[in-house]
Amino acid sequence: MTIRRNARWQDRLDERILEHLYDELYSYPEFIAMEPMISVREGTIRDRCKELADAGLIHIDIEDGWRLEICGLGERYLRGEVDVEMFPYPRPVPKIDEEIRNNNK
Repeated sequence: MTIRRNARWQDRLDERILEHLYDELYSYPEFIAMEPMISVREGTIRDRCKELADAGLIHIDIEDGWRLEICGLGERYLRGEVDVEMFPYPRPVPKIDEEIRNNNK
């Protein structure tokens, strides 16, 4: 079992997202939200993915419908080779999905 060095800003969900992306060539938040070991809302997945992307662990292609891919740094983190605490904190992520819902009412 690999020992991963989590950063203070990380959430338990982050590892599930990274593991999912490691196993798949790419994925989308709606598919990750359907995973039995994840079971959270798509908006929550998107918020966590924004932070993971800001930290350089994943890549988000918003123009391709929020296509998600794990980066080399994310793969090295999963193997226990990278201490993400050494990297700067990701920027705070606003609740964009909530803002969009409120504006569409």
